Amino acid sequence: MNTVIGIGDSIDLSIHAVAHGGDGIGHLSGQVCFVSGALPGDRVEAQIYRKGKRALWARTTTILEKSPARLASTPCLSAACTSACGWHDFSYPEQARWKQRIVADALKRIGKIDADVAWKECPDLRSGYRTRAAFHSNGKVTGYYSRQSHDVIPVADCPLHHPHLNAALKGLQGIPWKGDIQVTVNPEASEVLVWTKDPCPPLAEAFPLYNCARDDTRHQFLFDGVPIVNGVFSQSSLLLNRLLVKEVNDSLGEAESLLDLYCGSGNFSINHAGKIDVLGIDHSSPAIRAAADSCRGSYRQGDESVMIAQLHQRPWGAVLLDPPRTGARQLTDALSKTDAQKIIYVSCDPATLARDLQAILTGHWQLSRVTAVDMFPHTPHIETIALLQREIR
Repeated sequence: MNTVIGIGDSIDLSIHAVAHGGDGIGHLSGQVCFVSGALPGDRVEAQIYRKGKRALWARTTTILEKSPARLASTPCLSAACTSACGWHDFSYPEQARWKQRIVADALKRIGKIDADVAWKECPDLRSGYRTRAAFHSNGKVTGYYSRQSHDVIPVADCPLHHPHLNAALKGLQGIPWKGDIQVTVNPEASEVLVWTKDPCPPLAEAFPLYNCARDDTRHQFLFDGVPIVNGVFSQSSLLLNRLLVKEVNDSLGEAESLLDLYCGSGNFSINHAGKIDVLGIDHSSPAIRAAADSCRGSYRQGDESVMIAQLHQRPWGAVLLDPPRTGARQLTDALSKTDAQKIIYVSCDPATLARDLQAILTGHWQLSRVTAVDMFPHTPHIETIALLQREIR
């Protein structure tokens, strides 16, 4: 007989896997249970905080038996803070193995796609790599939210931060501001971009490259030839972004034209403009303005209807897309029918990638390669590149 389990109940659970997002996975009374703070191989005591029809969600309260993959010591200066990392005490070889498995499992379970997942990492950048972060300020201290609340934990020296980001974070302490603060640093120069939604004069005084959402113009700096624009998305590590760009370039090959969808400020395409025919499209006007001001390639602001029109406009050598976490559901039909020679799909969410690939592959496409790129060591986040090529008939 199954025991009725309620919210607030404590459970004893063995963890056998990890989900995308970092929760450990166990089973209890026929239900899957997602447990924060647990690693594969752990046995934990956890408290239920949410119930669904087929799943439970719980938080680890005590680690009863430690996984062999759990590190005895950790470089993290604040174990209560998991917003920045989450896998600070998970051995790196196991992180890599599980990230590959998470991508492969999502492709199989959601997309009905069997694929080997290649792995790319930069061993020299497993720490000190992060150049962009969103912090929270309560008016007294600035840092990350704690593990299970919105209490702000001041973080002086996060081991994942580039030293320039840690220095900027120290400069934020004591500034009278309540809310979110986005900081982006140039790891090879002194520029520090600081961004808030609402105006904050003390931040403007402390940081020359400060902007708020009301500003008509945005501060920016160039990194590897790409404009990094205040308040506009960029990868959390400009250094590890080089690894991602290299993988995209390898997939692009000898393509003579490129349609870059969700292009941002031209991260993947701007350095190809002038060598091949490039058209980039993105929702963000500030990003497009910065890319267009480079005088390389053609960049235009537009939504998915504009993207779909361009997919049908001509037989592109390659179509590249790097959509938000929600994926590119609106484009999948047009992508499946485009006359492009190849499609390169960059994704930060294996689930929406799998969903979209399943739809695209109904057309004249075959999945050539899937690569997981570790842009976020010591966190559960995964970046994936899928290369699709036209079927030869």
